[in-house]
Amino acid sequence: MTSTAIRVPYVVAYEVETVALNLAVIHDVWALNGRRLSYTDPTASDWDMSVLWARQKRDQRGKVNYEEMHTLRQRECMLHRLCQVCQAPAMDPATGRLSWLFHEEVPAVSGRLSKPPTCLRCIPQARVTCPYLQREAHVYTSPDYEPWGVKGTVFSASGWPTLQDVPLTDLCTLEFTLARALIVHVSNLLPEPAP
Repeated sequence: MTSTAIRVPYVVAYEVETVALNLAVIHDVWALNGRRLSYTDPTASDWDMSVLWARQKRDQRGKVNYEEMHTLRQRECMLHRLCQVCQAPAMDPATGRLSWLFHEEVPAVSGRLSKPPTCLRCIPQARVTCPYLQREAHVYTSPDYEPWGVKGTVFSASGWPTLQDVPLTDLCTLEFTLARALIVHVSNLLPEPAP
């Protein structure tokens, strides 16, 4: 009897990739109100799309944290239309559509998603290995998508940090957001048979 190794999805974080996030509010002449969230030791690569992104190491080894997506790998998959499992192009060349895998039915034909697409080749393995998908799996396809915003922690002077979905058009809030995932707007979702 042979056993097949279970592939850890590309977007999943590993415990060794966690780093301390030393944040501060700094003066910034380019900020709308002259101040913005930053790291205490900022680098140019900390910002993308006018928002500060959570840092993580890139070291895919050790104990897997299935409850967390790796911030940079998630954004890479979203921006380049890559499969969240294998990192290959997620677009099906035969149909020109992207596949999305959900553990429940999707009630609308359009909406916002922070989970990257899954290529058709990886759907069968994902259904076998993911406990949520073992109970119920639904495949939908879409022609493409557009970046909409970020899922992140918003810091305000008036209260505790809160997890929010912030549109890319809300520049004031983005300046005080630590982004953890890119959110895209998907249209024309169609249900498909699960492979």
